[in-house]
Amino acid sequence: MRHLRDVSKTNSQQEDDKKSRLTSRQLQALETKNKIYHAAVTVINEKGFHNTSIEDITNYADVAKGSFYTYFESKEAIVFYTFQQSDEMYEKAFAQIKGEDFLDMMIHFVKISYKEYEKRGKGIIKAIVSGYFTFTDYNFYSEDRDLLKCLNLIIEKGKEQGVLDNEIPTGRYVNLLLSTLVGVEVMWCLDDQGNSLSDMIADAVMVTAKGMMDSRPED
Repeated sequence: MRHLRDVSKTNSQQEDDKKSRLTSRQLQALETKNKIYHAAVTVINEKGFHNTSIEDITNYADVAKGSFYTYFESKEAIVFYTFQQSDEMYEKAFAQIKGEDFLDMMIHFVKISYKEYEKRGKGIIKAIVSGYFTFTDYNFYSEDRDLLKCLNLIIEKGKEQGVLDNEIPTGRYVNLLLSTLVGVEVMWCLDDQGNSLSDMIADAVMVTAKGMMDSRPED
């Protein structure tokens, strides 16, 4: 089985390498970008994406309005940046579960990663989900995303253990899992009962994964 580290360096390692090569001015710019980003997430979670203006964000961050456009070309760029930052979360989750059996591996992977994802706040996650339908030209789940890489490796583990059908393409299994993840995200955004996203995801993925295992032909 391929290991995630064989695919690429982790995002955290890449970030550490980049930071070690930055000048003091560049580090200050990165700090300002992060300040604006975290201000944007906070305000969007409080007011909602469409009710948040660039001025709201820069006022909260206590920076000049023009500073926003130095780092983000639009408010929508905050959504894309949030989505892209999730890859490190998936890598860290995979590192914790890669020695487990398929079913435990699958459930623990989504439980750990989506518990962290949920911390970003419902407002920004709603904006991401809305983006699935608004930005149709943007491939949110391209094959180079670490979520897809992790799911591929988990499926390969299931095939190696003989609990998944080797005749079914790995990509087909991954698409089934991805459909489950995205579907639960949408339902969670509509939920008004205060349910946990990670709990909802784990419950749904358990059903999906068991169905995948049950579909394996009998020997």
